[in-house]
Amino acid sequence: MFDPKKIFDMIKNASEMQKNMAEKLKAHKAQGEAAGGMVKVEMNGHFEVLSLSIDESLLKEDKSFVEEVLKAAFNDAAAQLRSGMADYVKSLTGGLGF
Repeated sequence: MFDPKKIFDMIKNASEMQKNMAEKLKAHKAQGEAAGGMVKVEMNGHFEVLSLSIDESLLKEDKSFVEEVLKAAFNDAAAQLRSGMADYVKSLTGGLGF
């Protein structure tokens, strides 16, 4: 039989789970590097940049090289975040393949 209270409880639980996951993602951090550590980027699970460090010697290089190194560092951090998130979701779903 249709029970509106059960549906309400399910929606409430889903909302709480979503809030908890958003908090965990924001707390999850990853650091990407490029050019042997000359560029370091730290991002959180919302893909927000928390910090950026550029070795001063890199600033003397060609603009296009610096752009490529920055891009590589950002992509490294993003890849680490995606991998970490995939592992987290896998742990939540018990490896069911969602």
